[in-house]
Amino acid sequence: MKKYIFYISILCALFYTACQKDEIITSKPGEAISPVTNLEHSILDTNINLTWKLPATLQADIIKPVSVFIIMSVDGQNKGNVVLENAPETYTYSPYDAEKKYKFTVKVMGKVDTKSPTVSNLRYSPGQTISF
Repeated sequence: MKKYIFYISILCALFYTACQKDEIITSKPGEAISPVTNLEHSILDTNINLTWKLPATLQADIIKPVSVFIIMSVDGQNKGNVVLENAPETYTYSPYDAEKKYKFTVKVMGKVDTKSPTVSNLRYSPGQTISF
């Protein structure tokens, strides 16, 4: 009997902790930043050169200059992320191997001034992706 009471109390504790509501940020408030346009690539020797155009207008609460967030993948494996500061419009990736498949997702990343510790101070654009 003690064994059943023990298991029931463990189950009740699990149900209780699973049903607690945590303050998790599931979305970022505010309007999304416009995406980059004209995303292109060129290959020169062992370098991949990416170029794009930043949005012409940004929301009023975005602190300038914006940054660019790039997600890199080679042969389907994540090769990391890079954040470029001061509104860049180019990036060079190296080394290039013609036998591999590359994928780059480029997002505009802007900071906003927020006083709340539960509200993110970052906003991202939808990503533009190029694969080859």
